[in-house]
Amino acid sequence: MVYNMDTTTTLIERLMTDKNMRRICGWESIRELPSESTFSRAFADFAKIGLAAHAHRVLIQKTVANVVVLHNARDSTAIDAREKPQPKSENTQAKDAIVKKKGRPKKGEEKLPSEPTRIERQKMMTSAI
Repeated sequence: MVYNMDTTTTLIERLMTDKNMRRICGWESIRELPSESTFSRAFADFAKIGLAAHAHRVLIQKTVANVVVLHNARDSTAIDAREKPQPKSENTQAKDAIVKKKGRPKKGEEKLPSEPTRIERQKMMTSAI
């Protein structure tokens, strides 16, 4: 649970690749690792006797038996809120009206003059020699 391993197979794969974890668990080499069925039987026995809960209880008693624990938890979850949009200024409204639309103009509309390309702008430049 601590290492986010959901299955016994995931644990065994991790023990085969992670030398430090294998040593922490008490196996020096890969050959010493038990089979998946052995792990499953051991986990069933651990669950039956409540080994994890007991180990957690002992850990808490040893570390914080007579200590007042001060903890400040803060939640940084975003909260959806309705916000009013700021009114557009007159300048942006004028720019929005000028913005050319892509595609073919509607029936009766005139096509807005397009911006000259880079090559056309270069043709219009004069050289000062």
